[in-house]
Amino acid sequence: MKKSLHKLLALSFTIVFISTASFLFAQDPNTENLSKDELKLMKLEEKVKRYEEKVLATEDKLAYADSLIQAGFDMATEANSELKIIGQEEKMYVKNANAERKNLKKLIKKARDDEDKDKYEAELKELESNYRTETKKFEKRYSTEYKKIEKAKRNDQKGKDKLKQYKPKLKEYQQALEDAKENLENFKMENDL
Repeated sequence: MKKSLHKLLALSFTIVFISTASFLFAQDPNTENLSKDELKLMKLEEKVKRYEEKVLATEDKLAYADSLIQAGFDMATEANSELKIIGQEEKMYVKNANAERKNLKKLIKKARDDEDKDKYEAELKELESNYRTETKKFEKRYSTEYKKIEKAKRNDQKGKDKLKQYKPKLKEYQQALEDAKENLENFKMENDL
């Protein structure tokens, strides 16, 4: 009894499944069948649309490449200007520090007693310490600007590589788009559409 119940259940499930699938995949009688010409027209229009999208996407990629090149140029220009400013500041600092060092050495030589001499030597030591600290700060600033220049070079190269990559593709897609439009127009003229 259980076996026959199982078979009956399986059979009814199969019938329901097949009838549901048939219903779902059956064509809607209200839709009309498209003629060969209409199908070809749709394919030609889709081809034109597809190449228009490819042209637009490639133009966007080229615009991005141009922006990378421009960003690299701007960054390099800014970094070079900053390097000049840092160089001028460092030159002034070194000049002032050397003048002060020279003055302190003269004072040490001319000192009348050990107390004055020790005081000037302490000032000279402090000056040397400050000089090393400031030199490190200048080096850090230089390093930051050199890193910007390196990044600018990478952006520029990346942009140029993308231009090399996408310019030929753009020409290819534009030609294919022109051909697809021409084919579409010829088909429309041949079939009076």
